[in-house]
Amino acid sequence: MYKISVNKETFKDILSKKITMLEKETSLYWKKELLQPIIEKDRIKYTIKQLEKIAITNGLGDDKPQIIIECKKIDYSFKSDIFEFHLGKIYEQKNTDMEEDFKDDLIIQLMREKAQLEDKMNRDHLTDVYNRRKMEADLSMFINQNNANSLCAIFIDADRFKGINDNFGHDAGDKVLVLLGNKLKKHAKLLNGEVYRYGGEEFIILCFIKKDELLEKLNALREDIKSQRIYHPKRDIAVTVSMGISFYNECNYNKEEMIRRADKGVYKAKDNGRDRIEFG
Repeated sequence: MYKISVNKETFKDILSKKITMLEKETSLYWKKELLQPIIEKDRIKYTIKQLEKIAITNGLGDDKPQIIIECKKIDYSFKSDIFEFHLGKIYEQKNTDMEEDFKDDLIIQLMREKAQLEDKMNRDHLTDVYNRRKMEADLSMFINQNNANSLCAIFIDADRFKGINDNFGHDAGDKVLVLLGNKLKKHAKLLNGEVYRYGGEEFIILCFIKKDELLEKLNALREDIKSQRIYHPKRDIAVTVSMGISFYNECNYNKEEMIRRADKGVYKAKDNGRDRIEFG
């Protein structure tokens, strides 16, 4: 089996899957071993010998760390005079626990990848705000916090959104949703809260804020959205929203009732002319 010796950092990166392609500068030995000449129509051409697996080592001596790893493919760059080993799964490990930081780095990397995957699963792919699944999980956590008395739900619904899709197309509708997502994320921080896409053109902000501070901040949000335009060849698209508000402590400490009342507030705002805020 062919062996390739690498430095400590490269070895750690291969072990933790940060590196999946290893470059090896050529030498007469490697060219002799991996470049196989063939004759076609009186011309000499070269094919690259393919290996199922290779050994990668770090250091010297019998106790040096070593891994046996799958070799998916070997490429050769004539321009750069470099062999490229495309690596796959690890079959065996030897002495890789000689230094605990090998394991520690791998665990940290796996935990980081797990957190990134969970965050991606919790986000709406279009607007990049959290999704309804994440909202329900957070809400169950928020109601058990010491400051649950100031927990507030704000339901936000884009006005005349169906008309935007029908008259300007779904691409324009998506741009409206992205605009709303960005504005809501910005203002949710000012509200000491988080924003979620509830479904369609509906969003929810869950936040902890005093009632007497809320309307001023929400009106700033409403005006910020209203001041924006989405460019379209027909004409620029104006965007407004209707909002409904409810407080957890005014809903008999029932989280489902808090969401229902906030939703009712949206309907009330729409009935009263849209582009406004109502308590549910």
